[in-house]
Amino acid sequence: DTMTMKSVLLATFIIAQATSALHVPAADNALTRRAAISGIAGVASAIILPSNLPAIADDEAQDHYKYENRDRNKNKDALIREDYWYFSGRRPPRKLDINALPADDPTWNAWGECTKSEATGNSCVYVSLKQRIPAYGKYFFSIDNGIKEYSQLGKIIRGSNPNWNEAAKLVDPGLDTRMPSPAVDSLLKMALFATQMLTSPNFTGPNRELLVSRYYINECAFALDGLAKSIAERDVATSLALWEYGQDSFNSYLSILNRSISPKVGDKIDLVS
Repeated sequence: DTMTMKSVLLATFIIAQATSALHVPAADNALTRRAAISGIAGVASAIILPSNLPAIADDEAQDHYKYENRDRNKNKDALIREDYWYFSGRRPPRKLDINALPADDPTWNAWGECTKSEATGNSCVYVSLKQRIPAYGKYFFSIDNGIKEYSQLGKIIRGSNPNWNEAAKLVDPGLDTRMPSPAVDSLLKMALFATQMLTSPNFTGPNRELLVSRYYINECAFALDGLAKSIAERDVATSLALWEYGQDSFNSYLSILNRSISPKVGDKIDLVS
């Protein structure tokens, strides 16, 4: 019927939007992707966080922020090229204070003014349970398992005598015929999960929360890639610094997504500890 067809079309759009944003390291694909998203550039400029928004936490010592201050080379090597930094040129904080973000912002409405009710809140960003529950069921286990293994990696690195062979397994990128470790495997699942949990049928453009979540997924990927190298070199200091950076990135991502996981959807995902 008509309602079923609309649901199928929305689901197809959400999946296509997520997969098209994933980085494919080929020059022709990059050009095609840039052309494809040119139509939403105006949307991106409209959702740049104002400079005085209190969600940007105060930076600590500058050397503590060497990873996020790196040269990103236009996100050419990022897992998901079209994230918040790519569109706005600004970095979200290392540790996101989600409670400092405005709860209701009419700029997300594609038509001008949001309708509000106790049932739906801001209609411009409302995502129904019918959309969130299947997404949760599909991706929760993979993401939760990846988070748990990343927490285990931290315990190994912080130990007095790290088991480097075990640590290497936890960050294995899965080259050749090997399967990636759960932590690495969870990255693409996190991207698809965010798209389905945060894309409203009332406004299917890339809203701020989705772009920021993609930013943190890219930071998680950066940390895991660096950890694979530092663990292979048995470099405790660098491994610990990268793990802590990944911890902050995973937890910042979860601070956004857990807000969409109500009791009717399921249990919230535990943070990296």
